Amino acid sequence: MDEVRELQATIKRRLAEKGMSQAALAEKIFVEDHDYDDEIALASFTEALKKQLNRASTSPEKLRRYLEILLTDRQGLEGRYPSVASSYLPKQVLDQMHQLSAEIDALLQGNKAPAT
Repeated sequence: MDEVRELQATIKRRLAEKGMSQAALAEKIFVEDHDYDDEIALASFTEALKKQLNRASTSPEKLRRYLEILLTDRQGLEGRYPSVASSYLPKQVLDQMHQLSAEIDALLQGNKAPAT
């Protein structure tokens, strides 16, 4: 089985395991990629994703990214840390804030003061 078919099969299998539809995955990817809500664009992307999961010409890079999004089950910063900021800050800023927070956590873990 070539890489594209293998990735497509893996995505479909994981969707089935999670009880998730291709449309739900499309919405998750769309939200990950866009800072705005556009029902028409989402519907268009949903149809494109369904075709990409069957077409042999779909790029493996794109499929690997879709699989990564599916497997991380990431809800976005607002899913982990509800705040007013998540309702008006762009997704890129929230992602940068999350990355900075993770880096600070890692530094604190590595430089933890001994317990007294």
